[in-house]
Amino acid sequence: MKSAIVFIAALLALSFVTVRAEGAEPKNVIFMIGDGMGVNHVTLTRTVAEELNMDKFPYGGIVTTYSMDSLITDSAAAGTALATGYKTNNGIISQTPDGKKLKTSLEAAKEAGKSTGLVTTTRITHATPAVFATHIDDRDNENEIAEQLLMAGVDVLLGGGLRHFLPAGEGKREDSLNLVSEFINAGYTFVDDREGLFAADSSPLLGLFTMSYMNYELDREEEEPSIAEMTEKAIELLSRNEEGFFLMVEGGRIDHAAHANDAASVVAETIAFDDAVGKALDFAREDGETLVVVTADHSTGGLTLGSGAEQWYNYEPLKSISISFESFAPLLNGQNTEELFEIYFGISPGEEEIKRIDEAVKTGDLYTIESAIAQVVSARTNIVFTTTQHDGGAVPIFSYGVGAESFSGFMDNTDVGAVIKEMAVHREEKSMIDRVLDRIRG
Repeated sequence: MKSAIVFIAALLALSFVTVRAEGAEPKNVIFMIGDGMGVNHVTLTRTVAEELNMDKFPYGGIVTTYSMDSLITDSAAAGTALATGYKTNNGIISQTPDGKKLKTSLEAAKEAGKSTGLVTTTRITHATPAVFATHIDDRDNENEIAEQLLMAGVDVLLGGGLRHFLPAGEGKREDSLNLVSEFINAGYTFVDDREGLFAADSSPLLGLFTMSYMNYELDREEEEPSIAEMTEKAIELLSRNEEGFFLMVEGGRIDHAAHANDAASVVAETIAFDDAVGKALDFAREDGETLVVVTADHSTGGLTLGSGAEQWYNYEPLKSISISFESFAPLLNGQNTEELFEIYFGISPGEEEIKRIDEAVKTGDLYTIESAIAQVVSARTNIVFTTTQHDGGAVPIFSYGVGAESFSGFMDNTDVGAVIKEMAVHREEKSMIDRVLDRIRG
């Protein structure tokens, strides 16, 4: 007994430097991913908005994004790294190239008794939400991903993608399975509009608000909830669990806007995502037990703020654009191009620009039309995209709350994923003294 007391005394002398303080790990983790959101996407948005919630985070850094088989990743491989802490090949969802399943932070949190949630402005079966709760070798197999989401038992699922839950003839499924009915039978409340979301008062909750992607923020109508509203509802429901929760929120259409070279939509989508970041930040400040991490899976579009020998760019014309390229392009077919630009963009295109757009419209290809529209906007802003695909640039990371200091400096996406997964399984740690006493007592 005397030797045990001496041992304890020695530990007391060391405890202040060797023991992690109790409560150093978060009870709740809110992981927010701006899909395609590179450094310049954030910089442009900050210039337009003047202030972002992301700017209020005390810690930040830069994250590399390459996948196992490519210097330029896709969302499946990048998302897998962020969800599991492991790299994989492009196109694969949370498993190794040889088919071994990789445990995700959401799954780890669920095993620890926490509530879990996924929120996105893409389809809920799209790559980024899918990597947190499913495992499959092909990200495009969204019908199977929808089935796996049912088996995963995620407490809150909010986004688009209803088409992958409806049987043949009603949606994109090739079988007779109605997954909405299956979710309801499993105890989920199902909602499909903003009013239904606001009225929901319990989980599990499935909210599918569009057949495919949710609308761009510039095009969003009143019955469709914003990403901030979905985030707020998810936090409200998940935070009722005394064990804590894990929530992933994806601003998914930042990526799509950059693919389309649509600078105004990049800004609008990033602002909407930042509003959701604000909801998470407000909760974390009040709660005191929450970690909020904001990053991106990759950068898209090679966005350049200023092109050519003269160093300038002008964001003011973006403020007059009231519609996304995606919604604007169909209007050009058979209509007066010049009038439409003046109405929706506040821009008067020249004769050569009109000719180029009319030729693009004849192709019927959306990307070709969007590219022609982008050239008109870029000529007035000098905000230029170098590609319609992903680029290999590093992305920003911001963190706030309990454990936030772990996400600063230079990191790889696997580092982020590994630490997030560790943080998601918060356990109240006993002090070293208590652990020694437990051993002594038997």
